Amino acid sequence: MKTNIVPHMIKVFQGEDAKRYANFDCKTCHGPEYKAPKDFLPHLAFKGGKFAVSPDKAKVLAFMKDKVAPEMASAMGDKPFDPATHTGFGCGGCHMVDMK
Repeated sequence: MKTNIVPHMIKVFQGEDAKRYANFDCKTCHGPEYKAPKDFLPHLAFKGGKFAVSPDKAKVLAFMKDKVAPEMASAMGDKPFDPATHTGFGCGGCHMVDMK
């Protein structure tokens, strides 16, 4: 992960907010105790065919969906998630997604 994932993702995160992610490293996604991302990152709710987020989180959701998830897929040698086939790497690769 440190060799293949971090170099890809540091560019994405720092490109979005260089100040906030100035110290981007493994702890950004795994936390200070290096947990699995699904145990550390926020749980997401999927309802009515879309993610249920508060208006103040819409920008973060767009960043994750449009930039982070596709770059993670590429870094992992996978294709981005395809909702028609339910294949590829998407939000559920790192986050717990509660389907409602």
